[in-house]
Amino acid sequence: MNTYTFSGKVLPERANMSITRPLPIAMEAKDAGISGAGAISILVSQISVVFNTEDSNVDLPTLKNYVEGIVRNLVDAYGYLSGRGYDIEITSVVDPAGMQTVFGVGVGALEQTQSERPLSFQDLKDVVFKSQELRRALSDLREAIRSPLDTGFFCYRAIECIRQSFRQAEDGDKDGPSWGRLRDMLRVDRSWIEVVKKSADPQRHGGTPYMSGEDRVSAMLHAWKVVDRFCIYVRRGFNPLPEDEFTVLKEA
Repeated sequence: MNTYTFSGKVLPERANMSITRPLPIAMEAKDAGISGAGAISILVSQISVVFNTEDSNVDLPTLKNYVEGIVRNLVDAYGYLSGRGYDIEITSVVDPAGMQTVFGVGVGALEQTQSERPLSFQDLKDVVFKSQELRRALSDLREAIRSPLDTGFFCYRAIECIRQSFRQAEDGDKDGPSWGRLRDMLRVDRSWIEVVKKSADPQRHGGTPYMSGEDRVSAMLHAWKVVDRFCIYVRRGFNPLPEDEFTVLKEA
């Protein structure tokens, strides 16, 4: 039996939450190849999860995401009953060998692309207040990182937020024209956005499909590139990106 002990916090910590007795949990994540059982304890907003599994080849970030999802579900239930808005984070784990891992707040594949962002923070801090749609999109990208089980949903909604910037009064209740303007103005092919939409559709409609780490990273990288283009578009006064400077983002 392999035992993993996770630690974390209920946020905000100032609103203390405690569960008086440990809650048993079971996990059967067949798509991820993880199964086992354990218990969750929460005392004065401090989370402890002991998880036991027979599996010897566990992907630690994937296990962390599933454990975090289970804890968040229980805290959401508590928040529903109490009328309070809580969040949680799992901050570290001690593995069966006794080694401790402290989890960061980023996604490695995204952190490696920092140099590809078209604007510096100094530039972006001024641009962000010029577009409500950009502010909403950035908040969705944050949630795409923080909520692994809903990454597809939040990545696509970030793009949908941007699309709202291209709506015109004559569109009425039709979405097609604004999508067309987004693609034309930002030079993004439909196939590029479809990669994100494919992963988002089940989640948008209440489904809970397994999303591999590879698919999750792909959805994020595609969404980040669209937001990159929109940041430039806003900074340049909401003018179309020129053909001789920007190649069309297109899925191979």
